[in-house]
Amino acid sequence: MYFGGFWGGIVQPDPRNSNRSLCSNVLIRGNSRGIMHAMSQSPTPSASQNSSNLSFRARFLWMASATVVTIYALILVGGIVRATGSGMGCPDWPKCFDRWVPPTAESQLPDNYQVIYANRGYAETEFNVRKTWTEYLNRLLGVFTGFTILLTLLASIPFRKTDPMVFWLSLSGFILVGVQGWLGSRVVASNLNPGMITVHMLLAQVIVGILIWSLLRATVQPGSNNDLLQLPRWVFPVLVAATLLGLLQLVIGTQVREGVDLIAKQSNNENRHLWIDNLPLAFSVHKWLALPLTLFNGWLIVDLLGRTQNALMRKLVIGLAVVLGATILMGMSMDRLNLPAFAQPLHLWFASLIFGIQWAILLVMYQVRQPSPHDEQAHKNLQPNHAN
Repeated sequence: MYFGGFWGGIVQPDPRNSNRSLCSNVLIRGNSRGIMHAMSQSPTPSASQNSSNLSFRARFLWMASATVVTIYALILVGGIVRATGSGMGCPDWPKCFDRWVPPTAESQLPDNYQVIYANRGYAETEFNVRKTWTEYLNRLLGVFTGFTILLTLLASIPFRKTDPMVFWLSLSGFILVGVQGWLGSRVVASNLNPGMITVHMLLAQVIVGILIWSLLRATVQPGSNNDLLQLPRWVFPVLVAATLLGLLQLVIGTQVREGVDLIAKQSNNENRHLWIDNLPLAFSVHKWLALPLTLFNGWLIVDLLGRTQNALMRKLVIGLAVVLGATILMGMSMDRLNLPAFAQPLHLWFASLIFGIQWAILLVMYQVRQPSPHDEQAHKNLQPNHAN
């Protein structure tokens, strides 16, 4: 293993062990007749090739990881923008008050700026330095995300020869980040239509899911861990069910968030203690669905920790437990403390992390169950023997 830290556990194998891995895989499948033939047909990579492979994989790992972290930071900042009502802090796009760098005082704007923006369809425009710079920093982070996903795409190009799926996943993520930027402009143009904001947030989940997939595909070795291969078959479909139910809960939560936005606007952000009583039915569904989902995920966490000693899987499962607890804490604070502004973005952020970690756990389990390249090569090399 050459990746340390979080990714230690299931990573690309040392190429020097390729023949040994091949031999053991062939033996397991009962094809001992073709061991020597298969090994003789398996090319041994040179030291320079090994070094090059390690280099481009390490480069991609760091760039993809940085992009995933950046997108999660963007989700958190986006939640803060929404919770603080800063979405229209910049009433135009891509500029902010017709400037690339927004003003720091109302005196820097034209005297009739409110009339100007009212004629553009934003009648309630009022400069607020805190809201303006909150939204502007959100946009800057979005631009930074664009650069990181571009570098991730460039770092994935060498995989076109070894594992094209990594490249195509990175390309898909890059394209969707562009779509996300365009959708952000439509959100501003719609004067923060709640439905558009929800689609904007859900697309962020899709993007981060694609990047996690490319990251794990580039680092997790198929068939590399007997510990995970020996997990009962029912574990994978149960995890799929937990992930889908969690995603459903996230979507219902966005509907609750739309209701909160509407009530906040109607009440001019006052009388917060009355908001919960006026929320739609989605709030009750979201609240009571949380209990069985928590118990379901808690049982899975305990079961997986008892069944596997794999380092990466245990880190993911423990991370899921921590984030699940934090999500519950934020949810309870929102219910008991009348939807405090600080809890709303954190609740959404933790829920997004839950989905990302569940998705990563599924991908790790799926990837290790796939036939390794050595198995496939051995199978091809053994075909003449079977024919005879």
